[in-house]
Amino acid sequence: MSVCVKAPAKINLVLDVVGKREDGYHVLETVFQSVDWYDRITVDYADTLCFTCNGDLPQDASNTAYRAAVLFAEYIGERAAFRIDVEKHIPVQAGLAGGSADAAGTLVALNHLTGAGLSQAQLCDLANKVGADVPFCVMGGTAFATGTGDILTPLPALEQGFFVIVKPEGGVSTPEAYRLVDNAEKLFHPSAKTFCEALESGDVTAMAAAVGNTFEAALSLPACLAARDQLTENGAIAACMSGSGTAVFGWFTDRQTAENCTARLSPLYANVQVCQPCGGVELIK
Repeated sequence: MSVCVKAPAKINLVLDVVGKREDGYHVLETVFQSVDWYDRITVDYADTLCFTCNGDLPQDASNTAYRAAVLFAEYIGERAAFRIDVEKHIPVQAGLAGGSADAAGTLVALNHLTGAGLSQAQLCDLANKVGADVPFCVMGGTAFATGTGDILTPLPALEQGFFVIVKPEGGVSTPEAYRLVDNAEKLFHPSAKTFCEALESGDVTAMAAAVGNTFEAALSLPACLAARDQLTENGAIAACMSGSGTAVFGWFTDRQTAENCTARLSPLYANVQVCQPCGGVELIK
């Protein structure tokens, strides 16, 4: 009776840190985009809550999928007696929301398994208790987000082009990334609203010009900057770090150019993937 879903990664086409709240959380303006690089989550009933994964992830309450299952069970008034298996493909510490995708996939899969019939809005409310990116990962597609990334406005689907995503070695923790942003003398502020306006009008050139990330400039990681330049040199109309890094995406207008770029960069990086825009979590069975 198991249920299996595919949970997509996300990239930030634009990410601006616009302020900091009194509680210490930063205020963002960002454009999220789901891409078809998936983790696979399978859930079933069990005697207790157990979690397995093919990757080196914690298998307790510090894991996002585990926490999502606990919150879901509490919400529907059942005991958390599920088996959750995560087949990882999305790189960790990449700014691709791999952990958030796993939590979102778990919520959607458990909703099907139990027949609870929760609405997307209810799932997003639960998702927000797990992490800031999880509500978007439940919703998927293309969205403008404010707050900590949890206040979502759906946008027209981005249908143009392909993304080549490169993950350089190493990673930066999210707290460290925000510390560097807080300590920066001057911040780069790309305009998510400009991107949204260009998307509404279908102006790909203007969208590409609006791509940008406050973290990329504040962290100035040599490996990420090198990957960005390599993507641009190989035909990307825009290239940028996603989230707080360290994955970098290049946006291409045609598949052949994207695949040619992938072939050139694959010998240099362990993780290089051609992706397309997609929707949210997909039910497999």
